[in-house]
Amino acid sequence: MPRKRTGRSLAGLAGRIVALALIVFFAVGPIVWMIASSVRPADQLFQSDPSVVPTGVTTAWYEEVFGSGALRWFANSFVVAAATTLISLALGTAAGYAVTRFTFPGRRVLLACLGVSYLFPAILLLVPLYLVLASLGLVGGLIGIVIGHLTITLPLTTWLMKSFVEAVPRDLEEAAWVDGVGYLGGFLRVTLPLLRTGLATTAMFAFILSWDEFLLASVIAQGDNVTAPVGMAGLVTSFDIRWGAIMALSTLVTIPVVVLFFVLQRYYEKGLTAGSVKG
Repeated sequence: MPRKRTGRSLAGLAGRIVALALIVFFAVGPIVWMIASSVRPADQLFQSDPSVVPTGVTTAWYEEVFGSGALRWFANSFVVAAATTLISLALGTAAGYAVTRFTFPGRRVLLACLGVSYLFPAILLLVPLYLVLASLGLVGGLIGIVIGHLTITLPLTTWLMKSFVEAVPRDLEEAAWVDGVGYLGGFLRVTLPLLRTGLATTAMFAFILSWDEFLLASVIAQGDNVTAPVGMAGLVTSFDIRWGAIMALSTLVTIPVVVLFFVLQRYYEKGLTAGSVKG
């Protein structure tokens, strides 16, 4: 029996290792290939027997990307993503708290609309959203892109923050109310500090959704106000596809998301109500 159990445990361990290796390969493999292709010389991009490690290294693709206005694209993307994230967090947290802690007419309808909003593709919003922004004179500017991105991120942030607020014990707020701080004081002094894990997670999702969004930005953005994904699409023309430049720009677009993840990672590791058990 011990030998059979040992054999089964070894087989299970080997199976888990193989499964984990496959997951890592399919998750990391494309990223490694993207980075390697961004520094390959042009004659190595279309080899019949390509290798992961390029035999030569060039910075020509990065020079081409920066020469085509990438810094401007990145600045636009950062402004739009940061504004979208901050507004989504503020409104989503307030809305999530309201639907969790209070009962009011239309509450169930609001919750149903939050869920139903993601059953339909974003392209259905494109025409009415464009007409509204055009009537307000916001087409072509960064404010219009932020408003367009809020239609995508705000339902998600509200739903996520609702679940995080539900995990905060109501007794903590009631104890603060007894001390006379009121609803707003209880939220700001008690609930909000305990939501730092949820805020970090929600901010990550909102930032990525806005940073990578292409469809709405490609229609709303004009001139010098295009974002990085829209600028990347400009590298594909009727006569040529600048694969090296696309790989270089894709690598640069990935860096802010990775940096943001590592900055917020420590908040993921903390318990939601860790602050409530400290003396």
